[in-house]
Amino acid sequence: MDRPGIETETDEIAATEAFAILGNETRMEVLKRLWKSSEPRSFAELRDAVAPDDKGNFSYHLNKLVGHFVRKTDDGYDLRFAGEQVVRAVLTGTITSSPLVSPVETEERCVYCGGTVEMAYEEEVISVRCTECGGVVGGDFPPGTYMHYQYPPSGLAGRTAEETIDAAHVLYDSKVAPMMEGICPECAGRIDASHDVCSNHRPDESGLCPECDSRYEVWTEFECQRCQYGRRTVTWFAALNHPAVVAFYYDHGLDERIPFRKLTWDNAAYVGRVTATPVETDPYRFEVTVVVDDETLTVRMDGALDVLSVTRDD
Repeated sequence: MDRPGIETETDEIAATEAFAILGNETRMEVLKRLWKSSEPRSFAELRDAVAPDDKGNFSYHLNKLVGHFVRKTDDGYDLRFAGEQVVRAVLTGTITSSPLVSPVETEERCVYCGGTVEMAYEEEVISVRCTECGGVVGGDFPPGTYMHYQYPPSGLAGRTAEETIDAAHVLYDSKVAPMMEGICPECAGRIDASHDVCSNHRPDESGLCPECDSRYEVWTEFECQRCQYGRRTVTWFAALNHPAVVAFYYDHGLDERIPFRKLTWDNAAYVGRVTATPVETDPYRFEVTVVVDDETLTVRMDGALDVLSVTRDD
């Protein structure tokens, strides 16, 4: 049974009002100035920095920000969390820029077949695909896709295509990890999890199953109840942070982060030898097998992706 939530006193403003407040150059400049400051700033300091010639309207604009985006203290004015989030959104470029990267060949090699890998970027989505095999997913995605998800424009700055792919892998992992614990990485809301199982999984020569257009039999969908932020991941990913799995890789001279965060052709043997299979469906029970050399680690998980047991077979 769900426990009652924490009682809160809510002082909300309508979304239209919030956007109206932010739709002013002077107010946005105030937020940026406070962002750069390591301590609260006085009214006079802010006015001199933002609008030295505006003696009459600056007070009006600043007061519009106070309460939800800026706090007024005895030491001056400082950013609230909402104000920080606005500035971060601007700095990441998510709401102010829309760069385009046409498909470009990279030095990466496909982890499944060793083929040539291309990267593209459009509408805040990074897309990485193999030009010679089916990749991970088919359907509406470009042929050979094994990465296709949201990535902030700022993540492109100063990085090569290969560095961008690596950064996108790490960012993806950092978003999925809290969702596996039931917490949204965007708003800290509660997460709903569901599983997508192919009942007749038979990959063909491309590596994908014609039934589900996927290389893997089981996927897990995470979605925030509050902001609807979602992520889809292979179900076996949930087993990788378990101490027994980390120790298993360590005992074989491997860092478990390498095969999965930095997917390269050099460690493809390890990526291709992790599987998840449903052994029960009502309720769900999954069996994850991790194979290194001639040794197998079997992890059993329930529908909540909690580990139930671990066995190691020599």
